[in-house]
Amino acid sequence: MTQISEDGFWIFVDGKWVPSQMQIEALSKGAIPHNQSHELENKLVNNSTEDFSSETLDFKHKQQVTPARRSKKYLILGTVFIAISLVLVIVISSLSPGTISLLDEIRDSDGDGITDYEELRLGTNPELRDSDNDGMDDPEDDCPSGEINWESNIITDWDGDGCQDSGEDSDDDNDGIPDDTDRCDTSSNWISTPSTDNDADGCHDDGDADDDNDGWSDANEQQCGTNSLSKYDVPDDLDDDMVCDLIDLDDDGDNVDDINDIFPRDGTEWADFDEDGIGDNTDLDDDNDGVSDILDKNDYADVGLTLTLDTFELFANMDYFDSLTEMYACVYVESDVIGCGPGDGTQYWQIQTYTLYSLDTQFYFDIDDTISSSLIQICAWDSDYSDDDRIDINPSSSNNCFGFYVDTSRNTGYSETLTATGVGDNTGYDAEMELSYSVIDMRQQRFNNFEWEYESQSFNIAIQLEYSTYVYYKNLEHYAGGIGDADSYAGYVTPDQQYVIDLATELKQMAITSGFASEIEIAEFIYSFVGNIQYLLDTESSNSSDYPMYPIEMLWLAAGDCEDASILYLSLIESLDYEGMLATGLVKNDADDDWGGHAWALIHIPNHAGPYDGWYGIGENSDLPFYFVEATGYYYNSEIGRNPWYDTDLYDLADIP
Repeated sequence: MTQISEDGFWIFVDGKWVPSQMQIEALSKGAIPHNQSHELENKLVNNSTEDFSSETLDFKHKQQVTPARRSKKYLILGTVFIAISLVLVIVISSLSPGTISLLDEIRDSDGDGITDYEELRLGTNPELRDSDNDGMDDPEDDCPSGEINWESNIITDWDGDGCQDSGEDSDDDNDGIPDDTDRCDTSSNWISTPSTDNDADGCHDDGDADDDNDGWSDANEQQCGTNSLSKYDVPDDLDDDMVCDLIDLDDDGDNVDDINDIFPRDGTEWADFDEDGIGDNTDLDDDNDGVSDILDKNDYADVGLTLTLDTFELFANMDYFDSLTEMYACVYVESDVIGCGPGDGTQYWQIQTYTLYSLDTQFYFDIDDTISSSLIQICAWDSDYSDDDRIDINPSSSNNCFGFYVDTSRNTGYSETLTATGVGDNTGYDAEMELSYSVIDMRQQRFNNFEWEYESQSFNIAIQLEYSTYVYYKNLEHYAGGIGDADSYAGYVTPDQQYVIDLATELKQMAITSGFASEIEIAEFIYSFVGNIQYLLDTESSNSSDYPMYPIEMLWLAAGDCEDASILYLSLIESLDYEGMLATGLVKNDADDDWGGHAWALIHIPNHAGPYDGWYGIGENSDLPFYFVEATGYYYNSEIGRNPWYDTDLYDLADIP
């Protein structure tokens, strides 16, 4: 049986006393070790243990230890231990910090949970729980030895870390972003990371209006279709007004909404009245009427007039022998005659006195836009053999012609009906004429009235031309290769255009109606029309020494030079299935004249053998004879095949494509 000492702290093992488990546990808890010399004083609690020692001991007189006695002994030992501990605490507490380094390592004078030794190392006061007196104990204070005698609150210490915001805290909201780069330095309870603060601006993305810090709010970027998390993906904003072009009603910021802005991407332009691709602020001729805006009294219209002579009644006999008057009338603009009527090929109206006649004669003409107010006059005459008599249609006794003014600066599109009467002034041969006029913008529609004679007959045709067609061809590139490159001029011939077809068809019908029905007569009739259009050098019309015009351009201007007339004539006859060619070369008027560059038309008339020599064609038309047409001018002796020049030097021929 195992022998145990009386106090239980020793057991006899292998012939010697060793500490029991009870003593080991007591030692681990700070008990004082029992000396081995006490071993023999311990009384056996179990004498069944064999004796392995060399010395035999007599234990039969030992008294057995009772449980009550053992408890009493423990009570005494515990009381002694507590007393010793209290003495040590009192002694240690009475010593000043740092007196004994070993004590400092375990002492906590201010009871704040930090040993005096650690507080001395940190520089805080080991006898104060709050070294800097900011209301925050040192263990929770990130700046325990910083600014003193201040109170940590939400105003002075936003993140409550014990560091004064104004002087010692470089990150007031403790989000990991220094205050000097933190755009939200009063947020709290979070740390800035790429997943919570995309742009690292110190503002949590959940509350950051601009997550990528590119100057565009997340809401705007969502509207504009860009990435609100990438500063490299920003909305397009032409005018830098922070409204992206996708939703901006005025992209270029010129205060004209894009829906009404001809140039929505140009802040300096918003209108193009003449649709020539040049904004009105830059365009020197806003209405493209050929008059500079500096001189133009109306920058937004090419002012024109349609004038109709409606009715006429004569109240006095013009001749002594009868009551029949041969009356005609002419229209003047600022003293320049622009046309006379009748316009049906006859020279005058047969007017019976005191009889109302319908004249129904129209005139179309342009008005000088450099004059603010233009005088329009209508004068009427009785045609006599020797001297024409003026008919009085003006109520003033000083003038027999009727006149009115047109304000060119006023908006176009208005009309008026007038009565021109000579009754009441007691002078002249009185008559009364009803007339009406409309002030129009010639840019939308242009009415050109052409008059000419053929075979001793007078003809007149009013041509309505669309401005859009004119502008289209005018704005095309105009290239001319000179007299050695007839093809460059032939390229302007356009027989397939509807306005050309319509004009050619009307001219052909006029010829047939007037008794000129053969192919040669129709071709010459059209020749007489073109040859009577005013000759105008390029230097006057286009500021260019060689500017070939498309047919619409010559008709619009009612003028042109040799290549322009040849192009117009060839366009008309080609649309009627005639074969034509364009020739270029040199011509001279007489032996002493200098050679000059020239262009003329050539036409093939089937089954025609005229008195004049011609040229044979080229290409597939090389076996066909072509005859000279001097389209620049038509005179009393002009005819197809007749070359009016003293000498001609052909340089180049071009077939019409």
